[in-house]
Amino acid sequence: MTFRKQVLVPFRSYQLPVIQLKKETSKEAVCIVFEKVNTGGVQLSVFELITASYAAEGFNLRDDWYGSRVRNVESRKARLEEEPLLKGIEATEFLQAVSLLQTHELRQSDLSAGRTGKQVRPVSAKRADVLQLPLEAWREWADELEEGFRKVARFLRKECFYNRRELPYSTQLVPLAAVLTKLKDRWLEPRIYDKLTRWFWSGVLGELYGGAVETRMANDYEELLKWFDSDEAVPRTVRDASFQPDRFNTLRTRLSAAYKGINVLVLREGSKDWFWKASIQELDANEVALDIHHIFPRDWCERNGISRDQYDCILNKTPISYKANRKIGSDAPSKYLPRIQSEPQVRLSDAHMNELLQSHALSPEVLREDDFHRFLEDRRKRLSTLIEKAMGKPVSQILEGGEYEDTDFAESDGAVAS
Repeated sequence: MTFRKQVLVPFRSYQLPVIQLKKETSKEAVCIVFEKVNTGGVQLSVFELITASYAAEGFNLRDDWYGSRVRNVESRKARLEEEPLLKGIEATEFLQAVSLLQTHELRQSDLSAGRTGKQVRPVSAKRADVLQLPLEAWREWADELEEGFRKVARFLRKECFYNRRELPYSTQLVPLAAVLTKLKDRWLEPRIYDKLTRWFWSGVLGELYGGAVETRMANDYEELLKWFDSDEAVPRTVRDASFQPDRFNTLRTRLSAAYKGINVLVLREGSKDWFWKASIQELDANEVALDIHHIFPRDWCERNGISRDQYDCILNKTPISYKANRKIGSDAPSKYLPRIQSEPQVRLSDAHMNELLQSHALSPEVLREDDFHRFLEDRRKRLSTLIEKAMGKPVSQILEGGEYEDTDFAESDGAVAS
């Protein structure tokens, strides 16, 4: 009786908490409930919830995305990751792109039906709207979008991105993939391609795709499609993006999108290594050890009283091989440049060495004078020119007193005035 009283009765009368969810409960609400009661505090992903939803209709989304040897289903993710630039693509990013395509179709349908105001459904990549994607939307867009992401990889290579770690933002690829899916082969038309590149670099150099960007994704997708038809309909990302010259002073690591972007802009100009007879892109493709190294070495700068804030910024860095960096050592340019030129494997004339330096947006004359501060301002102007070309708008120059002055800027043939 003691056992019955102390063990069996409490066991039989133990109260289990139950949360009852009705059929009409929204998927977003179901997701929140599971997240709140999850003892590990782990957020349910959109992919997990949609997988469960589609399973109720007899479709295995997990098999479609990750593949299954048991059921002999090929992995969509693996097919995409055959492109090195798409390594690490997330199912949620793919679903967001499907949502952009699907909700844009719904919006166009509402407008064609004469609906106005709140009756017109918005283009969206937000979590709540992704959760509402019907199975038909996946079946309609998944294959076309897969090809759209492959076009993204082609676009990135044309813009001189060859390594996944150099990509400034993975989030910016979502609206780009949706747009390229919609455009099909039209994305290669010169007028459209020029606008795509200007939008892409505006997002990168304006650092507009960090943090929560679902609203920007939707706006850019819709506004880009309008811009292709009308030069006056400039997207907000292009219109609002700006790059202030004092930003150069704070760009020090690959953690910044603008840092990665400026590095690629230098590569895009055909920068060549100072030791190997090859472009930086060729060396990178052949897996020769590369990195972004100091032009005026750190040791030299510290010996000459130059602060880390100045010598460690992107103005004093450029991509070169490890071999070339070893030849630099801790000397000033006036000493290490002749040393590199005289190497038996190199044997470069001054003129040839000057060409290599210019390919990195550097002034050979200023560099050989060992005038660090003059070099810094000259490099600022040269990199600003590359940024202006990419964004299609001027970069302000710092005046005495910290004020800004817009540079004279003539738009290239591909740039579109805003």
